Amino acid sequence: MVTKSISPPIYNIVSKRNIFQETKDRINSKQNGATVIIPHVCNNINVFNGGFAAAVAKEYPIVKENYSVLGTQMKLGYTQFISVDKNQDYGYEIIFANMIAQNKLKTINNPRPLNYAALTHCMSYVKMYSKQYRKDNENLKVEIHCPKFGSGLAGGDWRFISELIKDSWSDIRNIFVYTL
Repeated sequence: MVTKSISPPIYNIVSKRNIFQETKDRINSKQNGATVIIPHVCNNINVFNGGFAAAVAKEYPIVKENYSVLGTQMKLGYTQFISVDKNQDYGYEIIFANMIAQNKLKTINNPRPLNYAALTHCMSYVKMYSKQYRKDNENLKVEIHCPKFGSGLAGGDWRFISELIKDSWSDIRNIFVYTL
C-alpha cells in the first residue's frame, strides 16, 4: 500500500484582515517586527486601477506613480521595488514589488492575461531581493505579505500559483497570503 504524504503549505493564510494595517503593525513592532515585502501582479500596459492595485494606489499613491514611470521597462518579467514606509527606530520597511506578469487586460479573447513564465521570473527577483536586503541590512527579518496575486483579474489558477510560491520562496520563513 502506497501512502501519499501531503506537505503543509509554506505560507500562512490571513483572512478578514487589512494587509495595509497588518504590515504597518509589523514594521512598528519592536520585539516581533520585520521588513515586509508586498508582491503583487501588474500588467504591462500602464493600467493600475483594478483589483488589489486600486487599493494600493489609494493607500500608497507613490507605488502607482513609480509604476507609471516605468516606460520601456514595463516588460513581462520585470519587478519594480518601491519602499513606502520605514520605522526609523527599528529600520523595518514596507516595500512593494510590482511584478509585471500580466499581458494586457482580461477579455473574452484573453481570459488568462497572467503569464506564468513572467510570474516565475518576477518571483525569483523577489527572492533575490529579500536575500540581498537581509545581507545589506544586518540580517533584519524579512517577511512576504501578499494578496492571492495573479488569481483575480489576471485570471491565473491559485492552486498553481501556490505551487510556484512553494517552489520559489521555500527558504523564506514568513509568508502571509491575505484573502480579501
